Amino acid sequence: MPILLVFALVAACLPIDWPVPPFAPERETAAALTGGSVALVLALAFGLRTWVVVTLRRDPDRRIEVAQAYGRCRRLLFFVNIGAVAACVLSFGWGWLVRSQLQVQWNGESQLAPFAEFAVPLPYFVVLVGCWVIYYDAERALYHALHVGRRVFWPRHAYLLHNARQFLLMVLLPVGLVVTQQTLTRFAPETTRTDLYRAASLAVVPAMLLFMPLLLKPLLGLQTMPPGATRAHLEALAQRLNFRCTDFLLWPTHGAAVNALIAGLMPRVRYVVFTDRILEDLPQDELDAVLGHEIGHAKHGHLWFYAAFLALSLSVLAALGLLVDQQLRASDALKRPEYEAWLKENETWLALPPVVLVACYLFVVFGALSRRCERQADVFGCKSVSCGNPTCTGHDAATVFPPGGNALCPTGIRTFARALERVGEVPPPAAPEPWTLRRVVREARVWARHWLHGPVPHRVAFLLSLIERPAAEPRFQRRVFTFKCGLMLILTLALVALGETVGWRDLLDVM
Repeated sequence: MPILLVFALVAACLPIDWPVPPFAPERETAAALTGGSVALVLALAFGLRTWVVVTLRRDPDRRIEVAQAYGRCRRLLFFVNIGAVAACVLSFGWGWLVRSQLQVQWNGESQLAPFAEFAVPLPYFVVLVGCWVIYYDAERALYHALHVGRRVFWPRHAYLLHNARQFLLMVLLPVGLVVTQQTLTRFAPETTRTDLYRAASLAVVPAMLLFMPLLLKPLLGLQTMPPGATRAHLEALAQRLNFRCTDFLLWPTHGAAVNALIAGLMPRVRYVVFTDRILEDLPQDELDAVLGHEIGHAKHGHLWFYAAFLALSLSVLAALGLLVDQQLRASDALKRPEYEAWLKENETWLALPPVVLVACYLFVVFGALSRRCERQADVFGCKSVSCGNPTCTGHDAATVFPPGGNALCPTGIRTFARALERVGEVPPPAAPEPWTLRRVVREARVWARHWLHGPVPHRVAFLLSLIERPAAEPRFQRRVFTFKCGLMLILTLALVALGETVGWRDLLDVM
């Protein structure tokens, strides 16, 4: 969801001449329709919150059913929120109101105020914060119903701060870079045309990937994992797997999240993060497997590969867009008066298709790459808790684990599979059902939700299949290696061919 949201907000912040309101008076109409849309969405959220709280108060035994329904409704309301804000900007005149009213004088001309682009998706920000306030009661009721006897759910202000920190890091930061670039283009156009600025712009993404871990700790409120048996065990496992990092961090979520992640390309700026709940819920062997999974990303160089893939992909897409622009400008058909008039009238809207193209490309291509890398890390997670006996039936205190995580045994596979199911909170498997249109739609929705990692049941099924077919693991590794090499080769050849066609200087100018 965060990536989809980033592209939606970037599209809203583009320098587009948004349509005027459907009827006069324009300013009052835009404000009234936008305010009404925001109020309607918040009313739907309040209705969902009320249903959850009242239902659990009357019948706590329905907690599983209510939790599943609440999750489905929240995902649906996410798209309702996006659709409502899109209607405000495109149909109700909010985008026009922002761009027509937030103007300043600069060098004798009227310009959009600095960073005023953030005001275009302002209705979404209002809805988002309002939903956080509203959903708090539902989240607290569900937590107490599902985790009887556990710690008290965190206070409202801490819950709001937790959500705001994640939104700032994963959504507002990349959108802010786009808005900053547009502000500089308006108020310092000569600076943005220099080679130094272009080089700095190209270096922003690699620099963020390199130094982002340093921002994680203050932005997300992470803490150094306290000394103890758990930390000592994790450090010993990291040493056995020849893995180095700066620190192991604890993410206090008051039990709201069960997750772990790795951040950082270099060992000196690399952190492994565990939420408080994953440390509480998982036994030590499964926690070791989760750490092995995160180490697997580093061992296979996934973060470096992602950085190279994104840099090459964005360069290829920029070259492709430039090629289309050059071909259109050279076309005799577009020099006809009617086409010239249409282009002049809709010129600003031409900034929207590239954003949609990049979003679709990442969803399809990067999604396919990420899912394969995730399974590769899954296998390494199994190896990290595997002994050297390919037919073992269990581990005990006397079990010897080989250094480097080079073995794969049935117990290690089952251990990580259990951990994956706990982290993914997978319900018990249902009875198989025939393929119907309803099942196809449900499966497609599940794959769309898990486009980066793949559905947990499918990942678990793949791992368990390796117990009966151990020879499938090296074949899988070869297929992933071939896929990654082929993808990078295709992107490199495409960039060279497009660069020679459009001109490298022109390509550098548009990047």
